[in-house]
Amino acid sequence: MQNNMNDRGSAHHRDNVNNRRGRHRQRNDRGMAAMSVFAYHTWRNSMRTDPIPMHNSVLTGQMRVHEILNGHPRVIQGATIQQAAYLFQHSKETTSRWFNAVLFAICALKDEFIRPPDYTAVQPLIQEHGYKYRPWFDGCIGAIDGTHIPCVAPSENAEAWINRKGFHSQNILAACSFDMKFTYMLAGYEGSCHDARMLAEAIAFNVSRGNGFPIPPPGKFYLADSGYANKDCFLSPYRRETYHLPEYRRRRDGLGNRREVFNYTHSSLRNCIERTFGVWKARFKILKGTNNYPMDKQAMIPVACAVLHNFIRTVQVGDNLHADYAGDCMPIVDNVDVNADYEDDDEASGTGPSTGPQHHDTRLDAMNTLRDMMADDMWERFRSDPWYRTT
Repeated sequence: MQNNMNDRGSAHHRDNVNNRRGRHRQRNDRGMAAMSVFAYHTWRNSMRTDPIPMHNSVLTGQMRVHEILNGHPRVIQGATIQQAAYLFQHSKETTSRWFNAVLFAICALKDEFIRPPDYTAVQPLIQEHGYKYRPWFDGCIGAIDGTHIPCVAPSENAEAWINRKGFHSQNILAACSFDMKFTYMLAGYEGSCHDARMLAEAIAFNVSRGNGFPIPPPGKFYLADSGYANKDCFLSPYRRETYHLPEYRRRRDGLGNRREVFNYTHSSLRNCIERTFGVWKARFKILKGTNNYPMDKQAMIPVACAVLHNFIRTVQVGDNLHADYAGDCMPIVDNVDVNADYEDDDEASGTGPSTGPQHHDTRLDAMNTLRDMMADDMWERFRSDPWYRTT
């Protein structure tokens, strides 16, 4: 009996010792965990830079907006998200979130502000300079062209976004009226994509979805450069002849044949698209730099800027920037047209794939005939009327 009691006492004593040791180990484990957490946060804080504090300006965000709306010269064109966050005294997360919200809201207004031109009336600019352009361009409703803006290319096919100038860009196809408003814009194509192929796909969108390039009724046409075939509803200049206005102005021998007279008149009217691109890029600095956004968002930015461009042209009277680009003599140095002097053999000959729906294919010969008739008539007036030669 005494031995059994001693055995039970010894077991109880061992249990107490083991429990004390277990509690001691738990305290040690918690202490080590706390020390590890403390050491991690100490290392993390030592490795990162201090964030830029907000609300450190005498101007609140509302005061900054008020300054900008009242024409303060210091605007945030070309600013990064971090710079915009500092100027408006909000965090980068808030600034980025509202940038996205505003971008989507503006793009939602695309159909309201970027609309096809009026097909029923002669364009006001053509009426104003009637002796120079009429009656040949009475059916002209605008001009088309492509331009490139820098982009951050997707990693999976970055080579496709390199244009002929050697930098990553997205190709933009646009049409404008002669009052320098955009009437169509398609963005988000690779920099290596040719303008004519973009146009063919835009017209295919119109046929299949009803939301692509606006095809005008018969008798109406757009002006295009030599990168597009002279067919369907697009009137292009004669190739292998002087075309651009600065080239004509450097010459001393004047216009020597009917093709040069046509090309000169065509160029003086078509360069409205180049001047529109010039205003658009000069006003929105974001179009000149790269933006590390997903490609679909990068494609939305030029469209949003085009919506704002048309809004400004509609409501603002006496726009100084527009006035700077309004004349034919304005050099367009900001428009990067990497395909201006490049022609695909099939596109240039007019034997490649049609750029319009099937019922427009018969206009291939019609546009060549129309161009020849216009050139002959312009040449006759040019030779017989000294005043016309000064216009």
